[in-house]
Amino acid sequence: MHPLDRYQGEAVEVRDRQGRVHYGEIEWIDPRRGMFLRNRFNRRRFFIPFFLLASIFLLRNRRRIF
Repeated sequence: MHPLDRYQGEAVEVRDRQGRVHYGEIEWIDPRRGMFLRNRFNRRRFFIPFFLLASIFLLRNRRRIF
């Protein structure tokens, strides 16, 4: 079980190492490669590799989880 599995379906803010910020819900986690976020506004899905992650914040209470 991956540590992010318990946050699946939660609204998050993800900051990558290039400084970009992504908002969405954690849809699926590949423990070896990264995670898929689903954008809440246009329902697009995008992949974020783990090596690009700088931080992840839960939007409901602004708690850093990674």
